[in-house]
Amino acid sequence: MDGIDLPDLTDGRLRLRPPEERDVARVTAICQDVEVQRWTRVPVPYTEDDARRFVQFSSDGLSHGTGVRLVAVAAGADGVLGPDAAPDGDADADADVPPDAGEDAAPDGDEGAVSDVVLGAAGIDIHRRDLSGELGYWVAPDARRRGIATRSSRLLLRFAFGPLQLGYVGLWAAADNPGSNAVARSLGFTFEGTARDAFLLGLPGEPDRVRGDANRWGLRPEELT
Repeated sequence: MDGIDLPDLTDGRLRLRPPEERDVARVTAICQDVEVQRWTRVPVPYTEDDARRFVQFSSDGLSHGTGVRLVAVAAGADGVLGPDAAPDGDADADADVPPDAGEDAAPDGDEGAVSDVVLGAAGIDIHRRDLSGELGYWVAPDARRRGIATRSSRLLLRFAFGPLQLGYVGLWAAADNPGSNAVARSLGFTFEGTARDAFLLGLPGEPDRVRGDANRWGLRPEELT
């Protein structure tokens, strides 16, 4: 697999695009959120330099065919992602992918979110030898419960199973993260088992961190819902 040519990835309500320099402040603000830090592997503390590395990481992945790591924004001429989208879980699962991470979006309950503001992110790290990948995602605190994790992941998975011809995508989710496990189920992933004590829970630097279980989910092209 060489470089990846990215088409217009949209379902009419949500659009995925590569992160850009103009997103740095927004991504940095999002990655201060405790839930993003707890359930993903973004750097802690998270700085604007980390956000810039995320932008570069996304660009490099597309150039070298090693991953598709994108941010989610509202689609449509009015720039509105309405509140009637199906709800999803709060935070995220894997960490490789979120890049690291992403304001200006209207908070929950506001029906007029500004277009092209980062609402979340979804990414797939690609294992080229096996034509398989690993999915990860996160959602901005002020954009949760609006179906963004599910919609953005579905858009990305369709691209992965279609033009990129991947045959399998996996997902790790902390067993204690009900939102991320719910997203996996809603996309058609199959629960493949639990890795005992695979994750170190809590935030870096916390004195009382404990180990916790990680659920493994897997998806083949014909299973995507």
